Amino acid sequence: MHRTAPLASERALPGPRRPHARSLGWFVAALLGFSSTCMGAHSEPPAVRLATPAVPAPAAPAPVPMREVEERALDDPRAALAFGAQRVAESRATRDTKTEFWLLLGLASVQVQVDNLAQATREIAAAAALVPAGPEGQRERLWVDLYAALASTSPPDLPAFQHRQAERRNAARALNDETLLCRVATLDAVVYADQLAADEAWVALEGAESCGRQLGDASIQAYALGAMGLLASRVSGQQLPETYLDRAARVLGERPSRFQRAWLLDDVGWARLNRGELAQARTAFEQSLALSSELADASSQKRGHEGLAEVMLKQGQAAAALRHARESLRLAARDGLAFRRITAQTQVVEAMVALRAPELPAEIQSLREMAAQDASPRAGALIAASAARGLRALGQHEQAYAELDRYLELMRIDERIRRDNLAQHLQARYEVVRRDAEVNELRHRAEAARLELEARGERQRALWIAVLALLVALAGGGWFFARALQRRRRLADLALRDELTGLPNRRAVLAFAHEQFNLARRVSIPLAVAFIDLDRFKQVNDTYGHVCGDRVLQAFATAVASVLRGHDRVGRYGGEEWLVVMPGTQCDELAPMFDRLRVRLAEQPIEGLPHPHGVSFSMGGAQLGPGIDSLDALIAEADAQLYRAKASGRDAMFSASVAVQRDSVLQLAALST
Repeated sequence: MHRTAPLASERALPGPRRPHARSLGWFVAALLGFSSTCMGAHSEPPAVRLATPAVPAPAAPAPVPMREVEERALDDPRAALAFGAQRVAESRATRDTKTEFWLLLGLASVQVQVDNLAQATREIAAAAALVPAGPEGQRERLWVDLYAALASTSPPDLPAFQHRQAERRNAARALNDETLLCRVATLDAVVYADQLAADEAWVALEGAESCGRQLGDASIQAYALGAMGLLASRVSGQQLPETYLDRAARVLGERPSRFQRAWLLDDVGWARLNRGELAQARTAFEQSLALSSELADASSQKRGHEGLAEVMLKQGQAAAALRHARESLRLAARDGLAFRRITAQTQVVEAMVALRAPELPAEIQSLREMAAQDASPRAGALIAASAARGLRALGQHEQAYAELDRYLELMRIDERIRRDNLAQHLQARYEVVRRDAEVNELRHRAEAARLELEARGERQRALWIAVLALLVALAGGGWFFARALQRRRRLADLALRDELTGLPNRRAVLAFAHEQFNLARRVSIPLAVAFIDLDRFKQVNDTYGHVCGDRVLQAFATAVASVLRGHDRVGRYGGEEWLVVMPGTQCDELAPMFDRLRVRLAEQPIEGLPHPHGVSFSMGGAQLGPGIDSLDALIAEADAQLYRAKASGRDAMFSASVAVQRDSVLQLAALST
């Protein structure tokens, strides 16, 4: 299971194809329960300064010998490896196999962090040989199994992984080991991020952050928050990844930890790069590379060079990008990780395309030969896309077309694999829920049968008391189950509903919009969205109070729900703003809907306002079409049209092809008189 940063050559492919950024190194730190911190005493330039207030270091739950190796790895992995090797030799001399076992796992974790997976596998095998047979070695075997999964060089089969994770969780619960259970949950987050399942990864990361906080494990919290920040920057430009990354730094405190600090700065760099902030991203990568060079850590250095190469390619500095890409390629040749060499080589090709270098044909050939090192469709698509650009630059259009055709085929295969994995995952979740329901039902039946047998045994002495007790027990169980079910339904509804109006909230309506946008793109059907904003809503609050303002919002929600079709969806986007998603609708159909909604809103009585109340609204519409390549772009166009409607004097509707502008039935200005 390898976790890498968003790679340089991804920019030409439609959407993310590489595993989640920084997952591997951060997860190793989290998995072993680091009690140290990520932000050292080194100063940072203001461009990427991270908030680091002092916090007390929590007690690390990992065994002491392992923790001794881990704490040194936070600052200098090479020093940690040397220390661990010395301690292993001392333990072997004294035949202290228990201490040797935990030291070997500590060494394995550091080897994984520095991308030396072959040596990590050897350390894990040596630790496994020390595990005692029988029940007394159950906990150690579970640790070994978890680390073997971590050091695996191939991506897991998702259904098999989920089944094995369920077994690990059950074993951890049986051992009453909450720390181990939390780390099993953290592994879920890493694998879902690897599989590009953003929703599942986000839920798993929230769970990991929660259990890390409950256990006082700063490293798990920092991993989860850093990963959430980077995931937020990749999923939507409207998120604020720095919020999560700063929280990760605050959790980790100020203990010197240069190695982990380099990881966090690398996360900052990729988050900035994802948002198009090239100068800030470059500063973060340069700081990360400086720390890595100070430690002479090749694994962190190659990531720093990789990030700088990407930034410089986007800045048009092809010569500098080529230098960094070649250095990343040189360092990647040491660790045996094929995907890193492929990434670096694609950057070399991209830079040479920009420089029109004569060595370009040879570099394209080298890139093609790397396909044998990683047979995954994702890696093959990456190679094909980069080779196609290089061949096009050489004027070899027929070969470039063939590479492009291969890229499209590989992307279809990869997309099919991802869909199949998702379907299998959902099926597995359904089976788990179904089995849990069956077990609960059997448990309730068994309990009822037990109570019935007890009642029969007591019947001669106190039959009526036993019957009464049974009825009370059954009624109490049913009441508790009903209350629990009601609570779960209420919590699920609150997560997707606006509490004031009862309509979908921003999260729910955006999820529906994403689904309809993808469907419209796939099957070529119309899709329109509309942004609605109540006019002079602040004046209502200032004049009549916020209670009256809430009634206005409720009246509008009632009106808009009554004029929409069954397959349309409206949600409260924020404040007095609303987002309407209308599948199968074009912009020229928005004007009649606008008119119906104006009439219906005017008919709505609003307690606390005179009738007619004169409340009006403005609307901006947009339709999926050429030039709209994302949901964010479609919403932004609707927002721009809403701004036009507001600028025209309000109580109007604008879209790219239609404009409806008329006076309100009663102007809101009358409300202030």
